[in-house]
Amino acid sequence: MPSKTLYLFILLFMLPGLSELASAQDIAQQLYSRFESSVYRVEVVTPGIENKASVGTGFVIGRNDILASNYHVISSVVNEPDRYRLEWESVDGRRGPLTVLAVNVVHDLALLKAEEPMGIPMQTTSLPDNGTSLFSLGHPLALELAIVAGTANGLLETSLYDKIHFTGNINPGMSGGPTLDREGNVVGVNVATSGEAVSYLVPASYLDALLSEASMVNFQPERDLENSINNQLLENQQWLVDQIIGSEWSNIMLGKLSVPGRIFNRLDCWSDNQFEEGSNRYTVNAAVCRGQDNIFLSEQLRAGAFSYEFYWLDSEQLTSTEFYQIYARSNRTRFPSRPEEEDVGNFSCSTRFIELTEQDFKVNICARPYKDYPELTDFMVLLTLVGHETEGLIFTMDFSTVTLDNGLALLEKFLGALQWNPS
Repeated sequence: MPSKTLYLFILLFMLPGLSELASAQDIAQQLYSRFESSVYRVEVVTPGIENKASVGTGFVIGRNDILASNYHVISSVVNEPDRYRLEWESVDGRRGPLTVLAVNVVHDLALLKAEEPMGIPMQTTSLPDNGTSLFSLGHPLALELAIVAGTANGLLETSLYDKIHFTGNINPGMSGGPTLDREGNVVGVNVATSGEAVSYLVPASYLDALLSEASMVNFQPERDLENSINNQLLENQQWLVDQIIGSEWSNIMLGKLSVPGRIFNRLDCWSDNQFEEGSNRYTVNAAVCRGQDNIFLSEQLRAGAFSYEFYWLDSEQLTSTEFYQIYARSNRTRFPSRPEEEDVGNFSCSTRFIELTEQDFKVNICARPYKDYPELTDFMVLLTLVGHETEGLIFTMDFSTVTLDNGLALLEKFLGALQWNPS
């Protein structure tokens, strides 16, 4: 039987962990009690039927009649105001209407205005240190208000649009809710989850900026949300293109060509070498880079996505005809959108043969305009090396919601970076 001394050692060893757990639970209970009257269920409702079309969370910010939430929670009301209306519901079952004041689609934020005081406005704070305990509030799966404990892990390194990595179980319905530090300050706004306690927050600094803009017009609703969204998308793609073109590019060897590798530190890049079909009939060396996120416009539309891929194919066993058949079906696109006819026009394409680094290439450039945002296009490039019987290079680039001039400028830099190196 263990001695009393051993029991005491085990107890002393366990106490710090137990104490820390109890402390986290106490903080969670205090934060829940303190802010439950300032956090609301946000519902998009279908008039007449009175059923919910979507549900998220909102919280009081800035002043007592203003709620913050996610744009994707309320997007149906913005896109189809004649079909939907917006309402809040409190923890005690009270309900009331909401009006959309302003949105930031790039960072998935919305400000909403109520017709009565909604509670004590919450205060924002700066990005916490990694490992800081955080507490997320929201309505998971449209259920009662819940609080989830987790940990801050800093900004995502390969995100085109800043997000905080939060180790905690944010569930659907908690989108738009606040995540707080121990003092009850808002660190970020719940926005997404990848499951397995991997979740994401919009940094509170972007909410501060949206609040500042709204306060300058005394929190009056934006008169033309469509034009505001258009300007946000234009500014974002210009920022992104400037960042990419202004970065220092470095090349990698792929087969007999030197091609751009990771051109921008917010991109996630992968290789896929020695991919084979059958018994070594041909090989593919691949370099694939893409942004890991995009901008939610509607259930069908995603903006701001960017990716490019290089594939070097060669074979010592295939005939030139067999190789060409494989080569011809190897192109692909990465657009995340599935737009409908009312969203975009048809692709318009141009094909030509060009000479680069003393080699012949076929380039196919396609673009389709957005009907609500006519200056913006989905821009797609397919470049293939020609004139070689059993070896070749395929380059694709996909950029959604970019101006045609910026798409072409980015393509020009890619083409200028290619170098033939057969040795």
